This record gives sequence, C-alpha cells and structure tokens, in this order.
Amino acid sequence: MEKILVREKELLVKKAMLTKEDESLKAMIDVITADIEEMEKNKEQASLLLEKISWITNYFIPVMGLIERNVMLKTHSQFNQYFRNWFSVLMEEETITARIDEEFTPVIEQNGYEVSIENLSGGEKTSCALAYRLALAKVINDIVSPIRTQDLIILDEPTDGFSSEQLDRIKDVLDQLNFKQVIIVSHESKIESFVDNIIRLKKSENKTELYTGAVV
Repeated sequence: MEKILVREKELLVKKAMLTKEDESLKAMIDVITADIEEMEKNKEQASLLLEKISWITNYFIPVMGLIERNVMLKTHSQFNQYFRNWFSVLMEEETITARIDEEFTPVIEQNGYEVSIENLSGGEKTSCALAYRLALAKVINDIVSPIRTQDLIILDEPTDGFSSEQLDRIKDVLDQLNFKQVIIVSHESKIESFVDNIIRLKKSENKTELYTGAVV
C-alpha cells in the first residue's frame, strides 16, 4: 500500500508537469497560429502590391509616357510654329531662319547651315530672345487656361539693338498675341506711337520717380 501511495504521488507530480507543459505548448501554438495568420495577411498584401507594381510598370507608366510624348509633340509643334513665325517677322535678314529642337532649344540656320547664337548681331539676338519669350507665353496660356495673368505680358527692353524697321514690326507681333494688356519697359521713343498709355519715369539721386504730367 505504501509503495502504491508513493507511486501515486510520483504520477501526480508527473501529471502536473505534463499539464503545465501542455498549457505551455498550447500557448506556443496560439502564438504560432497568430503569426501564421499575420503572415498569410502579409502574403496577400504583398501579392496585391506586386500586382499593382506590375500594372503600374507594364501598363500605367508606358501609357502615361505615350500621353506625355503626344502632349509634348503637340506643344513642341505649337511652340515651334509661333517661334518661327515671330522670328521671321522680327528678323531683317531673310537668309536666317530659326526653329526649336527636341529639347526646346533655339536652332539658328543661315543659308541652310546651323550657326551659333553668339555669332548673331545684337538685334538678331534680341529677335531670337523676344520670339522665344512670346512663343513661350502663348503656349503656356493655351495649355494652362486658369492662369490669372494670361491676358497680361510684361516685356523689359524687348527691342535692344532693333532697327527702325524692326521696331515697326513689333506692333504686328503684339497684335497677333492678342493680349488685353501689354506692359513694355523701353527707352525707344518710337514704341510710343503704337501704345495706348505712356508713363515716363526719371531717375534722380538714385531714386526713380514718376515724371509729372507724363501719363498720356
């Protein structure tokens, strides 16, 4: 009987240890199960993300690139047309022509050969710069209609180096632009003949002041 009681105690102790081990294993199983479920969710999210990346890479980006190229081709065509037209109007030398390359950089040609802008005269450089500036303003206004200042353009000394004949052509170019308001800062008195209002300024002791009675 004593041996049986000792054996019973040993078995009870062992049972308690096994029960505790069982509970510990169950807790580990619960943790592992939760981890597996989390991993499955992450796997699904990763799979969905890979599908989105694949769609963006293989479809969206190529389509956007195609749209961008088409838009830029149209923009380039308009820009080039405006630039060439106004350059030809402003230039005196008929053998000199201009166009815009793929990077929207002016290319000057004389008698069929490309020449550097640095080799142009002062008036020719001004013609190129002014034609480019006006073409840029026109294209931007055509593309981005909500611009609040699209009916206004400000030109600072746009006729530097121009001959008298070139100054006469400025009015034709400005009429083609069809801006409601054009502000020209210039020392050329001839420009006064085709503007609506004149504001004269004078500099005195490093200060610029409105010349009294100068508004016409």
